[in-house]
Amino acid sequence: MSKITRTKTSAKGGITKAEKEKMEEHARLWIARAMRTSPIEPEKIIPAIEEIYRAARLKVPRIVIVPSPLVMAFAYGASAAILYEREIIAATDTATDTATVAATDTATDTATDTATDTATVAATVAATYSATDTATDTATYSATLAATDTATVAATDTATRNATDTATDTATHNATATATRNATRNATATATVAATLAATLAATRNATDTATDAATYSATLNATYSATLAATLAATRDATDDATYSATLAATDTATHNATVAATRNATLAATRNATLAATQGAQACKDLAGVFGLECAKAWAACYQGGNMWASYEAYITATRDILRLELPSHKKYECWESAAINGGFRVMHKEFCIVSDFPEILKIDNENRPHCENGPSHRWRDGWSLYHWHGQEIPSEWIENKESLTAKIALTWKNIEQRRAACEILGWSNILTELDAKIINTDKDPEIGELVEVIIPEIGRERFLRVRCGTGREFAIPVPPKMKTALEAQAWTWGLDKKDFTKPEIRT
Repeated sequence: MSKITRTKTSAKGGITKAEKEKMEEHARLWIARAMRTSPIEPEKIIPAIEEIYRAARLKVPRIVIVPSPLVMAFAYGASAAILYEREIIAATDTATDTATVAATDTATDTATDTATDTATVAATVAATYSATDTATDTATYSATLAATDTATVAATDTATRNATDTATDTATHNATATATRNATRNATATATVAATLAATLAATRNATDTATDAATYSATLNATYSATLAATLAATRDATDDATYSATLAATDTATHNATVAATRNATLAATRNATLAATQGAQACKDLAGVFGLECAKAWAACYQGGNMWASYEAYITATRDILRLELPSHKKYECWESAAINGGFRVMHKEFCIVSDFPEILKIDNENRPHCENGPSHRWRDGWSLYHWHGQEIPSEWIENKESLTAKIALTWKNIEQRRAACEILGWSNILTELDAKIINTDKDPEIGELVEVIIPEIGRERFLRVRCGTGREFAIPVPPKMKTALEAQAWTWGLDKKDFTKPEIRT
């Protein structure tokens, strides 16, 4: 092993025995945080999230705490859709007002000037000509007419036109512009907004990420992630070696991913997808969630979420290098708010105007391999009642646990999803299924703890063989074995990874 060195900016050469022990304890600390079931504390999570936005140099948004990730997803979709539509309406109205006023003013000025000029000249020339003709005698008519006509028309036309233009233009312009502007603005705005919203809704149904989330993602997730976790993680990995990484991040990830991140994220995605499909296919979209647009936005919640306590593996690694290896990196200061948010909150979605953070579940149960699992209730349940059901890591319908009588051998053996089919068979118990399928006995050993080899025909699968045995407690169960097995003893040896000639029944001491 290379020489172990420690400085404030570098940790090289592996880890010591004492450090390894501390890291194992540190990993357990973060695993416990990932499995937290006590209620969220607003006075701790809200300041932490506010600091994340400040660290990313973003405006601090409104922060809302919700009881479960499912509520988080739908609330995000509705809020994002409503805010987006408001921005579209405001932008369209402003642009329409500006364009309408400019066009109306220009058209009104031109039309008013032309009409006024024509009418004034015609009236003035006619009136002047008639008055002059009456007042002047026949003798001087020809000479006077030419001079008077020229002087009078020119002078009168100029004076009258100027006065009339000013008065008429002002009055006509004001009246015409106001009426035209109001009528045009109302009609144009209504038509434009309606057309714009219709086009936007149609486009967003097919491309919500592009229409709604792109700006949000850039403004929030990228900025906050880069300013906190990503920058700290990169700097930490550069400063340490693989031994530290394995002792914390990998160990914590193995223990928490299936039980927390994957189960919760996948179930939330499935629920939002199903809700959108139901609303789209139904007679009327769910108005309370901003219609199909809001549901489409809800489907995209995973594009701008952060895992909170469920990303515990990253936090375990970074904090171990800081707290155990004593690194002091520039990014650690900004990371503190991210760490606090991971300790004090669950999943969250980041938007430039709001942040919605989920409470922790009140129930979170796992098997001995850290897979979500519960035989008599939900593996996950949040305080609003939203629950998930798992059987050794496989999500299953709730009725298989809550109403076991509804699960029959026929349902179990013909269920479309193969992994869920396996879980259903385990829930029912292969012994019960074999009895219902009228299993054919191939071989029976005189020792009931060696058992009997049976064969059944499973729908859509074909012929399969099972070893049906009775354990030391008297409980009967069945184990699938390879079709090539000929005797119960051979099948029993196979379950131990042995050839039948090498198999000796294990001695049971009492």
